[in-house]
Amino acid sequence: MQPRDRDMVRMVGEARTCGARESESLKGHFDVLAPGVGFFDMPPAVGTFLMPGSFVGYLTVIRKYFHLMMPEAHHGVVTHLHIENRKQRVEYGEPLFTVSSEAEAGLATEFKMIETETGTEDEGIPEGMFGIKSPTDGIFYRRANPQSPSYVEEGTIVTRGTTLALVEVMKCFNPILYPGEPEFPPEARIVRIAVENSAEVKHGLVIFIVEPA
Repeated sequence: MQPRDRDMVRMVGEARTCGARESESLKGHFDVLAPGVGFFDMPPAVGTFLMPGSFVGYLTVIRKYFHLMMPEAHHGVVTHLHIENRKQRVEYGEPLFTVSSEAEAGLATEFKMIETETGTEDEGIPEGMFGIKSPTDGIFYRRANPQSPSYVEEGTIVTRGTTLALVEVMKCFNPILYPGEPEFPPEARIVRIAVENSAEVKHGLVIFIVEPA
């Protein structure tokens, strides 16, 4: 395995769900908490809409990477970052960022699925189907390394937390996870993979088209 491939596997890591608690100072807000001791990196940007299972950063624990996920039954818009430095040490239960569950209405966001009308040219999504967009500019990868199978194929049934692909940004590999309800169907079938492996993608580009399974 080439060094780049080893780095890709290392950066994917394992999933770990964050904790959450109500904000003591802001009504309708909650803090997302570190699930362990380590070095936190790649927090979501202020204004990002997050859903249960959304990717919210990396935690490094003794040279092992974990990709962090939003906890069950929590969603909303990031309003404040408590950890802004790259690879900053955090303790178990330390607030990473604050989310407002009351500020999400009307926002077009990274991982939010958009159901489009028939004939919308810029999306190209048939009626009754849904588009999953790239969360950032970067390089799109369908597999963890060249020897591994693709995470999903056309026809694959996915549920909340299923890894769909990776997007590389400055040598950091961000997993794209299927969030499920409430914005997505609880189960979905991959109808089309709209981007070739190793292709450059832009923020907001539709990369998967899915339908309710």
